[in-house]
Amino acid sequence: MPHRIHSVLIVDDDPIQCITLKIQLQTFGITEVRVAQSSKNGLEICEQQDFDLVFCDLSMPEEDGLTFLNALNQLGYEGKLCLLSGHDKSIIALAEMMCRQLGLGVISSQTKPISNTDLASVLNAVTIANPKPKVSNKVIEFLRSDLDVAFNSKRLVNFYQPQCRFTNETQSGNEVLIRWDHPQYGYLNPSAFLPIIDKEQWHVRLFFYVLEQALEDYRSGPLTGSISVNAALANFDDSNFAFQVLEYCERYNFEPANLIIEMTEMEVYKHNPTMFENFARLRLNDVELAIDDFGAGYSSLIKLADLPFTEMKIDRALITSCHRDKRKSAILSLVVSMAKQLDMRLVAEGVEDNETWTHLQSMGIDLCQGYFTGRPQPIEYKLMA
Repeated sequence: MPHRIHSVLIVDDDPIQCITLKIQLQTFGITEVRVAQSSKNGLEICEQQDFDLVFCDLSMPEEDGLTFLNALNQLGYEGKLCLLSGHDKSIIALAEMMCRQLGLGVISSQTKPISNTDLASVLNAVTIANPKPKVSNKVIEFLRSDLDVAFNSKRLVNFYQPQCRFTNETQSGNEVLIRWDHPQYGYLNPSAFLPIIDKEQWHVRLFFYVLEQALEDYRSGPLTGSISVNAALANFDDSNFAFQVLEYCERYNFEPANLIIEMTEMEVYKHNPTMFENFARLRLNDVELAIDDFGAGYSSLIKLADLPFTEMKIDRALITSCHRDKRKSAILSLVVSMAKQLDMRLVAEGVEDNETWTHLQSMGIDLCQGYFTGRPQPIEYKLMA
């Protein structure tokens, strides 16, 4: 394993299941394994000790696993979770979605009893070998002036997450993800400052800030292949948008064909003539266009066919556990077929383990993006590689 797992907690009311799983974990070299046979006992233990991984049974008397998971979130648990149950997979999937909405680090859901092969996959997924800068999800209210200072002092920094080909496992490019390197709170996700961007209508300012930084980093050497940059619909409302994009590419001697501009699925269909003009001009100059988070919004397939997108990024909600979920797998098969018919490249977002990678590879999806192939990292990490 890339990083040693020091401590594990098993929360399950079945003593035989607890003993069996504890022995299995010990065979993998994990010696610190604690057991709780009720939700209440599990919470008491978690109040006293931190764990790298918690196995939680969903069905327990008095307080079920769902109650435990909600309480665990209130405790601020930062480790990983594996859900266990003998119930239907659709029920387990609902619990998994609940955890993700809470922000809990659920990495897998397994039916009981868990096999050694599945357990090995869970343990390998707990940690990733790549260095991980700590990014905060704190909910903090900032002022317009705070973000203005961050822009001017270049405290907004690009993180780069690799995209890899399923066919030969080579890297094809990077998606750019913006973070706020706050002097007090550390790296902050966009959720901390996007409300200000929306309120002040700074979408154009943010886009070209990110784009220019990416082009500078690309010129410095460690980045190769394509660069994907997210854009809000507000960018396409400006009739000069495409001209400015091409001007930046020319200034940095960057090939426009290596630039991919992403829009979320829900924004795409709020179109207007200016947006169509920008789309057309960008495509005339070989800039690629991607529809992001496909499957998360409300789609009009006819409009999707009419718009000049070259890439479709499948939302992580469809990717997570797809190798164990027949419904998700069936939907993905339809998406793959549709993308091929439309001659669109497919990117799977949120791939976190080998099983998901293998399943998506067998389906004919083009590119992988997720923790399994690489976490988002600032350019300094790329320079050290």
